[in-house]
Amino acid sequence: MAKYKDGNYCQIYNKAIEKLNQNDKKISYPTRWLYVHLNLLEHRFTGEKEDFFFRSIKDLNKDTQIGCRQIVDSIKELKRLNLIHTWQMHWRDTKTGKLSEKHITAFRILEI
Repeated sequence: MAKYKDGNYCQIYNKAIEKLNQNDKKISYPTRWLYVHLNLLEHRFTGEKEDFFFRSIKDLNKDTQIGCRQIVDSIKELKRLNLIHTWQMHWRDTKTGKLSEKHITAFRILEI
């Protein structure tokens, strides 16, 4: 995320916006908002060592105020449009080094 005098800015691929604005596809507002939010999270949580980030559906629900079912449907739609890649993973506790018992969803924003 580029930092400027007036605040922080999130960069989104123009071709991704074009895909989300296609009139014939009827992309829902929650799907569009989730994509913008995932881009913001990518800028916040990725860096030189990792090109993905993870977030639970409940965390995304709190962040975006979108219903859990709508988030799941939106993720499917974004994957179908080849805008994101997801997979299930365990996170590693930094103190103990153990993997979590529950799966979380990892996200990678795809370049277009």
